[in-house]
Amino acid sequence: MEKSNKKIQNLFRAIRWLFLFLILVFVTSIGLMHQYLQKPKLLSTDAFCPFGGIESFFSSVVYGVMLKRIMLSSFILLIAVLIAAVIFRRAFCGQICVLGTIQEFFAKIGQFIFKKRLNMPKMVDKPLRYLKYLVLLVIVVWQITAVYQAVKAGNTNEIPLVIRPYDPWAAYMHLASADLFAEFTIGFIVLIVVLIGSVLYDRFFCKYLCPMGATLGLINRIGLFKVTRNDKTCIHCKACNKVCPVNIDVMSVEIVNSSECINCNECVNKCPVPDTLYVEGPKKIKASPLAVTLITLLIFGLVLGITTVSGQFQWFQQSLEKEVEKLGTFDASLIKGSQTFKEVSDVSKVPKEAIIEKFKITEEEFNSPIKEIKDKYDFETEEVREFIKEYLESKKL
Repeated sequence: MEKSNKKIQNLFRAIRWLFLFLILVFVTSIGLMHQYLQKPKLLSTDAFCPFGGIESFFSSVVYGVMLKRIMLSSFILLIAVLIAAVIFRRAFCGQICVLGTIQEFFAKIGQFIFKKRLNMPKMVDKPLRYLKYLVLLVIVVWQITAVYQAVKAGNTNEIPLVIRPYDPWAAYMHLASADLFAEFTIGFIVLIVVLIGSVLYDRFFCKYLCPMGATLGLINRIGLFKVTRNDKTCIHCKACNKVCPVNIDVMSVEIVNSSECINCNECVNKCPVPDTLYVEGPKKIKASPLAVTLITLLIFGLVLGITTVSGQFQWFQQSLEKEVEKLGTFDASLIKGSQTFKEVSDVSKVPKEAIIEKFKITEEEFNSPIKEIKDKYDFETEEVREFIKEYLESKKL
């Protein structure tokens, strides 16, 4: 192989890793800013996860309500993921996903420790691959049940994300939060298991547990561009197999149709024979690994950029005052745990004294976010809404 081609391959790999690292830093920063930046306050980190669009799909379509902490942003991100999937299959997993990046990083540590890439025994690996589809099914059924129960009880203001306490992604985004062990103990344990598993077996979560990966796996075959192998020039060196983070037997197929393929294109960038492994689409149009990376990023950049400018994709929580201005009238359902009692009092016109007397809080706590003191006095945000609503109704009589 020509030396120049090897340099180009290494350059493409380096660029992919550079963007993965930058996205990791950016998304991690969102989590930190959500915890510590009070004004302007970023939306809940759940609102920046495309899987939230899947979780909230049923409640939104059937009942017209969003799940707690899910915003239109989750659906917009899901649309970007699906657009990328139609063109480059599971490119989101291989080119964007932060949890995937972290797993690959820990896999590098494992390869350094063990001096090779470990592979799960096939008799164990194959059935475990179906586990993520079971996880997806359980989450969807569980969430639909929670929505139905909430609607039946007449409480649709805060339908919970049922998987949130067990979600390693949510735990990661709250590593620096005081709520980590209060709300995400199991999720944190799952995260540790995922990281240890990734040291041993690359992309452990992606292969066996990820519900987003399962969703994309179901539609992966419709992707237009796929890794293709020229059997005539292939020297069967297994370099592609050895580097594949999801353990696909690339060397044995002409077109990689596997639903497990995350389109990281590591195999293409490792092949020692020019034009033997390449990404090919309709009418034999070829796309370099760099093109896959850049176009995937462009898709996300355009979708987020256009919707941000148009006001559909929101990054920050609107103040209660602005939400009331937008709605045209005060509605107690707009009250959120991130708001302070003072903010609620100022906008609703419910006297400070009435709120302090009802919830037995101090003058200082009156200026604190509701969620930071509710556990101390054993009440929920919904009780605040109910009190404000009842107080205002009593004044109308």
